[in-house]
Amino acid sequence: MQKLTVSRMKQADLKQLEMLSQIDRLIDRCESWPDAEHVWEPAHRMQVFLQRVLPRVRTMRERLESPLVVAMFGGTGTGKSSLVNAILGKEIARPGRERPTTKRPLILVHPEINLDLLQLPLEQCDLVRPSLPILEDIIIVDCPDPDTSEEADSASNLERLRQFLPHCDVLIYTSTQQKYRSAGVQSELHDAAPGCRLVFVQTHADRDVDIREDWKTHLGETYNIPEMFFIDSLNGLQKQLRGDPVEGELARLQNFLLQQLSSGNRSHIRQDNVLDLLYATLSRIRTTLYQFAPALDILESELENNSRQIQQQMSEQLQQELLSARQLWERRILESVVQQWGSTPFSWLLRLNHSLGALLGSFGLMRARTTAHLALIGLTQGARLWKQHQQEQDFSTLLSEIDNLPVREADLRDKQLILQGYARTAGFETEQLFSNAQKQLPGKEPGFQEEFYHDARLEVDRAVEHLGNQNSGAVTRFMYDTLFLIYPGFLLYRIGRNFFWDSFIMSQEILSADFYLPAGVFLLLWCGLFSMFFTRRLRRGLKREVKKLVERMISRKLNNDLFPAMQQQCQIARTAMQKLTELEEDCNALRQQSTTSQTLGSTAIR
Repeated sequence: MQKLTVSRMKQADLKQLEMLSQIDRLIDRCESWPDAEHVWEPAHRMQVFLQRVLPRVRTMRERLESPLVVAMFGGTGTGKSSLVNAILGKEIARPGRERPTTKRPLILVHPEINLDLLQLPLEQCDLVRPSLPILEDIIIVDCPDPDTSEEADSASNLERLRQFLPHCDVLIYTSTQQKYRSAGVQSELHDAAPGCRLVFVQTHADRDVDIREDWKTHLGETYNIPEMFFIDSLNGLQKQLRGDPVEGELARLQNFLLQQLSSGNRSHIRQDNVLDLLYATLSRIRTTLYQFAPALDILESELENNSRQIQQQMSEQLQQELLSARQLWERRILESVVQQWGSTPFSWLLRLNHSLGALLGSFGLMRARTTAHLALIGLTQGARLWKQHQQEQDFSTLLSEIDNLPVREADLRDKQLILQGYARTAGFETEQLFSNAQKQLPGKEPGFQEEFYHDARLEVDRAVEHLGNQNSGAVTRFMYDTLFLIYPGFLLYRIGRNFFWDSFIMSQEILSADFYLPAGVFLLLWCGLFSMFFTRRLRRGLKREVKKLVERMISRKLNNDLFPAMQQQCQIARTAMQKLTELEEDCNALRQQSTTSQTLGSTAIR
């Protein structure tokens, strides 16, 4: 049995250590938020705010085993000092009948407790060290009134209260039938509650009506309130001074404090206080940042619209350039078709048409009679071949030479000024944001233009391959080869029949030049007609393909942007918001995993 108990204790310790390691990891992640350079002013402002809160969080984390600091918090005349005396069973704090309000925080601490570990602002407090059993585990502070009429300057009660509250672990919130709806007190409580456990006590039970249910309803939207107490402090103190046993609500409160604020619960309470404070801070930061989310959406939309407009204009310019290079397209497509067509009569015609210049040049070389004539024909043929090679090179470099955007620099500057207004509304420091962008002309950024033309080259290759496949299919080849062979087949039949049958068998005359000359002319016309039909087919397909190509280029989402600096900062802002949301969710998950007793009140989880 003893081994089982020890094992359970070890498991509990391990679970507690695991929870503390997760809290430490969460604090480290908050320390590094946001994790990128940014010019988004809200994130910068919230980063400064978070860096101011984190030292308090770390201090609370380091004080896990120190005595808990319990602060009496409530409006003027709610009996805070009287409740302190009733809890201790001894008249130590002077009640309101002897002084109108608490001027300075009164610290009640056991003589054996070392206050140096708690780093309390002792120079602004009154210190009393009564040797009472209840003070062995807790330190009680009678705080100044939060609804004082003084201005919140460095010497005021309200400022002393605000300086002391960050050091407190538990707030005992006292109120009366008349004070429980006080707006000023509740405002100060709302600021102080994150990072503290709460105990709610209605005082003046000797003369007030029990309003705890209405009070709980009033506070229920903001706080978790498991327990409320209704106490007559003066009567309870008098009983203890006479040596009578404590009864009723005061006895229940004393037992409650002894059990819930014992040394065994210190680390759990402070652990929950750390998570509450961190969660409240992250929630406030998230609320602030998400106020700029609509303006950020508009800015990103305008950035995308401007990039789309330029992309569409570049695509239209690309279409004009591609259609103006129609002959280069036809040559490229014919090469693709001839390679896929195979060896057929019509493919020979296409090859002949494609190589007609070289063939004529060869015939010219055969007819040369002198060296000068041969040199002249050679130069002409060389120039033609160089021109053909240059045309092929021109087609391959056509897209890279289209570098003139159809948008004036002044138009781009106007777009930038408009975007600057949207960026300012979204919270960006526009002077720093646009300082680097001014060094390069918008729209001339290498990433945007190079990506566009790289994609355009891929689309051109895809279009050539598609047109080549489309115009060299089995049906197309069969149709053109069959129709093209009608006339050459007729000529071969006519000439063969005349030569073999009519001349040898029937003893008729062989066909003369009067037949061959018109037949040759009509053969050339027949070949030219089929070449023309096929070329027109290529041109119609070319126009359709270029139109589809441009449509694809317009609808394509480019990875690079027209204004990359602005887009990058928008992405950094989005990432900061996303990471902050993740931190808040992780912190909330740790709060819900906490093993602390739920009998102490706290700020509600939202």
